[in-house]
Amino acid sequence: AIANTRAYILGDGDQVQPEGVAGELCVAGRGLARGYLNREDETAKRFVADPFVPGERMYRTGDLVRWTAEHGIEYIGRIDQQVKVRGYRIELSEIEVRLAQLSAVQDAAVAAVKDNAGNTALCAYVTPEDADTESLKSALKDTLPDYMIPAYWVTMDELPVTANGKVDRKALPQPDIEAQSAAYKAPATEMEELLAAIWQDVLGIPDIGISDNFFTLGGDSIKGIQMASRLNQHGLKLEMKDLFQHPTIEELVSYVERTEGKEADQGPVEGEAMLTPIQRWFFDRKFTNQHHWNQTVMLHA
Repeated sequence: AIANTRAYILGDGDQVQPEGVAGELCVAGRGLARGYLNREDETAKRFVADPFVPGERMYRTGDLVRWTAEHGIEYIGRIDQQVKVRGYRIELSEIEVRLAQLSAVQDAAVAAVKDNAGNTALCAYVTPEDADTESLKSALKDTLPDYMIPAYWVTMDELPVTANGKVDRKALPQPDIEAQSAAYKAPATEMEELLAAIWQDVLGIPDIGISDNFFTLGGDSIKGIQMASRLNQHGLKLEMKDLFQHPTIEELVSYVERTEGKEADQGPVEGEAMLTPIQRWFFDRKFTNQHHWNQTVMLHA
């Protein structure tokens, strides 16, 4: 920040973010404007009380940044370019930067779209028009986790831009969801048939093929746990990390393990149950009305 101004990088609850962690850039000090002309709602939203200097205000820029000891404040993108996919918060600009670093890409943009199941998915827009999207997707997997790999791709001669030269996101075309959906590949083995049946039950979608992506079809971590529970009923075990790394049946089938003979005895258990340390502490205190004991916890949304 320049003289007589302050810069904060804040996360949820206006907490200062540690080094390397992204947050919103907020500025305060003598250089602050009074607000937006004739835009009271926007002024109230952006010009707020400074949580660190009583009686003063700060301005929420809407810019996503992080502090690094080497480069100072590093710009990442806009807060409004943050989307949630599969339960993960994703910065679209982070994927765009990775795409721009690939030699085959001249320009790139990433947007959130709705798939056939109504779920949020990522779509990448790249130039030139003859770009090999499968190669680009494979290259991204070297630096990004699976949930940040775009499910849909659109190649273009050039990206639409606004009058000031920025990507016109409203003018980006919708991807052809049907055409880019994986061609149906029927299960060929007993294990593939079982997995396909379980996926259809959990996801509520008929005719799931072995090349269909669990997450693109609307799956998430909760539905993944439901799938693993159903497998367990068949004497099979699946680690959640394997589902995230191999989200198609043809990739996942080799990671399913049989658990016959490993189940614990489910009959009645008899004998003395030792107190846990916290239980021993409780009884050692000899409270007057032990049955009135209660414990509370506060959760912040």
